[in-house]
Amino acid sequence: MQSTTMDTHTSSVEFDFVKGHIAATMTLIHGLIDQGLIDRQQLDAFFASFVGDLPHSRETLGLRLILDQWRQGLRDGADQETLEGQLFEVINGGKAN
Repeated sequence: MQSTTMDTHTSSVEFDFVKGHIAATMTLIHGLIDQGLIDRQQLDAFFASFVGDLPHSRETLGLRLILDQWRQGLRDGADQETLEGQLFEVINGGKAN
């Protein structure tokens, strides 16, 4: 099945919408961690379960990659600036040269 320009544009808009929501959610979570309201280990365990329940398909690959990268930063004790930098790097498709 061919995709039209409209389908491609819609997919791009939907992807940008999802990326924005992931970034906003992760920023909120970092604020809660900094205030001591969320424990890093419990949050990591929650996301490990969430990622484990996702279907292993092409459609979820990007989300699983983003969450795995972010979880690694949580486990390593990375600060908010580092975690956000890695998060946006993965969301945007890699490091900009």
